[in-house]
Amino acid sequence: MGIQGLLPLLKSIMHYGVKPILVFDGGLLPMKSEQENKRARARKENLARAIEHESSGNSAAAYEYYQKAVDVSPSIAYELIQVLRQENVNYVVAPYEADAQMTFLAVSKQVDAVITEDSDLIPFGCPRIIFKMDKFGQGVEFRNSMLQQNKDLSFMGFTKQMVLEMCILSGCDYLQSLPGMGLKRAHALIKKFKSFDKVIKHLKYSTVSVPPSYEESFQKAIWTFQHQRVYDPIIEDIVHLSDLSDNIGDDLDFLGPYP
Repeated sequence: MGIQGLLPLLKSIMHYGVKPILVFDGGLLPMKSEQENKRARARKENLARAIEHESSGNSAAAYEYYQKAVDVSPSIAYELIQVLRQENVNYVVAPYEADAQMTFLAVSKQVDAVITEDSDLIPFGCPRIIFKMDKFGQGVEFRNSMLQQNKDLSFMGFTKQMVLEMCILSGCDYLQSLPGMGLKRAHALIKKFKSFDKVIKHLKYSTVSVPPSYEESFQKAIWTFQHQRVYDPIIEDIVHLSDLSDNIGDDLDFLGPYP
């Protein structure tokens, strides 16, 4: 959604007394560098395809690929921030990822809900999310507290930790999934074995090829979802999304180097 499309939505929700806070991505998170490189290559390929379609006169296909090639540059973010200041709309620039920052604001009750298109807020543990909101304010509400009522996949007996590990096992920005591992299989394995280390032990005895570093990378992915560095507007300082685990160690740069 461009700036011109965003402003009407902001004004619409502000009309009903909602006070929005826009959250921007900050620096590159080390755990996400491989995924960001892939996305950069994909944007470059999409731009090349867009130019090809445009030169052949297929403007509809060109427009589609141009959309896939767009990235929010610092200059675009700066331009939007200037507009937000003029409209008296609050904003936060996250130290690293907007997903972790939005989750922190929700968990610490600085906001009532998060409007996003990114399902990563579910493994982050965001309590209330509104997906697919249109210009009329219609969307799909997700509540973490109601996850056990889900009908497509049963989460009865699942803890918050099990949901997080299922999401990582099925593949996320911090760790690629193993061959043949999708959401349903990850769900079934976590449901049966209860924890990722037992799942990995099971997979090693089956036909799945598990890289030597996979278990260590999995644990780092868990910690990144739990403890990534975020900004607390109340104390005006960098904090962790949640208190650090006892066994996390001293090298915390993978959570985002302290600025």
